[in-house]
Amino acid sequence: MSVLGAARRLWRSVLPEPLRTLAAPALNVALESYVRSAARKPHGADAAQGPIKVVGYFAGSHGIAASARLAARAFEALGVPVERVDVTDAKLGWNGRLTGPVAAGAWIFHLNPPELLAALACLGPRQLVGPRFGYWAWELPQAPRRWLKDAAMVDEVWAPSRYTADALAGAAAPVRVVPHPLFPEDYAAIAPAPRRAAFQGVAVFDFRSSAARKNPQGAIAAWRQAFGEDPDCELTLKTQNGEAFPEVLAGLRASAPANVRIVDEVWAYADVLTLIASADVLVSLHRAEGFGLTPAEAMALGVPVLATAYSGVLDFMDQDCALLVPYRPTPVADPQDIYRGQTWADPDVGAAAAALARLRGDPALRRRLTKAGRERVARQLSPPAWFTTLPAQVRTAAMAAARR
Repeated sequence: MSVLGAARRLWRSVLPEPLRTLAAPALNVALESYVRSAARKPHGADAAQGPIKVVGYFAGSHGIAASARLAARAFEALGVPVERVDVTDAKLGWNGRLTGPVAAGAWIFHLNPPELLAALACLGPRQLVGPRFGYWAWELPQAPRRWLKDAAMVDEVWAPSRYTADALAGAAAPVRVVPHPLFPEDYAAIAPAPRRAAFQGVAVFDFRSSAARKNPQGAIAAWRQAFGEDPDCELTLKTQNGEAFPEVLAGLRASAPANVRIVDEVWAYADVLTLIASADVLVSLHRAEGFGLTPAEAMALGVPVLATAYSGVLDFMDQDCALLVPYRPTPVADPQDIYRGQTWADPDVGAAAAALARLRGDPALRRRLTKAGRERVARQLSPPAWFTTLPAQVRTAAMAAARR
């Protein structure tokens, strides 16, 4: 029986349920301390062997789940077998899922520190043999101090952009920039949804990622300033999880003119890509992005992108391949209280409106951005380009796994 399992059995046998409920918060603190301590112990980081194991929320519809799926698929596209370890239901608990040591050429956790802690507790922090890497996404200029300390649970932290890597400065493990990989051939095969208007825009976000950060209000304001209520110009805001924030969703609907439709539903991501592919522009007047996966995918789809010239998108986007909107720094204000403190960008709505009007009236510009965006993605974000950003230890383990 594992240490965790023995402790759990003793806990249940000694204390009655009411006392266990009262003591649970203190027990969770003790469990977190144990997992952190166990994760720091030697675990064969220099003796990688076995398959590449990608750990994540493979069943989710959010960005961190997409991150794990993209990484696993990128390895496979290069001929590297991958084992997917789905921890979607992982909870911080005393019983580890693994009963004995499991070796890997690399354990790659596409989980931020709080979720990583739960996954390690679920799997058993002493059972994972081989080097460990944590792929972390953060959207503000400075990551939480707890995150910096928790970097000690992995051998290296991977960040999707230079912006996020800078936010992780001072972490207790080395930090490396590893962008998300994309698959140009997939996007070339996606058929656009039927057109609804002569000129179409789309913006995509999840309410759980903060409407204030994604700034759909800015997209609506820019669209209204550029086109008024012209029915030949339609903007679709594709959202999800609005039911969890009904006041925010209601405010968004109240501010939308007739030529802005809001679709708050959970779709299969293939359907979201079909919607984006039908657009003449993807609008991302974000206040901060750790990477900007949706703008990158729009570029891969051949859809021009209008985006705030700030944060993670600047790793793969410039004036040659996108319409970048100037901004001014502003203190974070998030009614959903998902983000607080620090600063982020306030994009220039007037400049965004002017760029939208210009794009509508200039088909040659749309063609140029379409071509340049696809070329940029193929050059910087394809699986072969992504593979070169991985540490030599992981590349060696991947090639060894491919030869087996």
